Amino acid sequence: MRNKIILWFAGCFMALMTSCLSSSNEYIYEVSRNCQLLSFTLENDSVEGLSTLEFTIDQLGNAVFNLDSMPVGTEIGKVLIDTMTYGSATTGVRIYQTATGDTIDYSNEDSVDFSQPVEILIYTGEAIARKYDAWVNIHTQEPDSLVWKLYSDELLSQPMDEVKVMTNGYAEAGEDTYLMYARPVGTQAYLLYTASMDAPDRWTEQALSGLPTSGLLLEQMTTFNNQLYVPATDGALYASADGATWSRQEGAPMVKALLGGLSNSVNQPAALAAVVEAEGSLVFAAMDVDGSWEMGAGVPAEFPISGFASTDMDLMYRDRLLIVGGRTAGNQLVNTTWSTMDARTWANLTDAQKSYFTKKEGANVAYYDDKFYLIGGMDEAGKPTKDIHLSIDHGVTWSYIDSLVVLPNEYAARGFASMIVDKDNYLCIFGGKTAKTASVLNEVWRGRINRLGFERQ
Repeated sequence: MRNKIILWFAGCFMALMTSCLSSSNEYIYEVSRNCQLLSFTLENDSVEGLSTLEFTIDQLGNAVFNLDSMPVGTEIGKVLIDTMTYGSATTGVRIYQTATGDTIDYSNEDSVDFSQPVEILIYTGEAIARKYDAWVNIHTQEPDSLVWKLYSDELLSQPMDEVKVMTNGYAEAGEDTYLMYARPVGTQAYLLYTASMDAPDRWTEQALSGLPTSGLLLEQMTTFNNQLYVPATDGALYASADGATWSRQEGAPMVKALLGGLSNSVNQPAALAAVVEAEGSLVFAAMDVDGSWEMGAGVPAEFPISGFASTDMDLMYRDRLLIVGGRTAGNQLVNTTWSTMDARTWANLTDAQKSYFTKKEGANVAYYDDKFYLIGGMDEAGKPTKDIHLSIDHGVTWSYIDSLVVLPNEYAARGFASMIVDKDNYLCIFGGKTAKTASVLNEVWRGRINRLGFERQ
């Protein structure tokens, strides 16, 4: 009986404690919720866009800020807190201004100095129930500027006649690895170097086998179906799954130019695009993932087969291959843009009455920031260029750009460089030449649109 009484008292005590804890938790939650800042806006007629700026209220971090930063150069001084609402338990609000050291009672008629963060103090009775840190985010960089920097001037260990840098699409090397193929000045043997994409200034020489000692068209090396392909001047085509061990593709037609690769999509099969020689004529040809070739239309006289820039993009569930500039089989320099979706038929996208950029070879093209970038190249006089043209309509028209994304003065004009968009949204330019007979420049340049590197808070 005595044990039952003791257990009964213990149960009552535990029930009482549970009731108190529950009551205490509910009380703390109610006070916290009823003292929360609920809305917040600023106003100053002289600061454009301030009145429509949306502020995020972080209740866990006790912070108030704008996710979308205001433009570079915006000056925030004394502004009005036009709107500030809070929970029903609030009895008063005070603002501490870091810039001046003053604390004032909140009023939407009194200005507050936001040149530095402020503290919003919410009271219940005489006590501070919540404190929020509030500030206005302002870009310190122009979001649409492309800032270029010389990343390294030690790309090469010795003077090189040719260099081609590749990445992605080869199974063994990995997507975070660069492969650099190079032919030293005065020798015939090709070399292979690799580097991490995070450190393109530290290259390691690798064993290379299966390639001829000369005659490769390195500038036309391309990725297709997780393999690398490169043509040779004698019409042979070589392939590699790891970038180091190569073999000649038996049964392939005589390849005069390798144009690029099309990826598989829901509306089209994958294809390797080439210009081949068949019965004494040049025709377009497509190789599928099984290595079978299909001939296409004849190559127009104005179509480039050397010195062109090539890239692809996915558009409306189809992959499209684009080539820009280059030289025709008749050795004529062109300033046209051609495109295909099947590798066997090509369309000239360029208006014959327009001249969007000078005729050139050895330029670089990449799909970056939702548009095509065309950079540099050699003109008809053999003079290197560093101009940049953009196309927002998939290569149909091009606009010369003379601000925000231009290359710096210290960047030497060049052609026949390698350009890659890396995993961190940098445009990377490797090597290049100031003349067709010059050695490859010993440089790596990187540039990125500022906003592509911004981190949201």
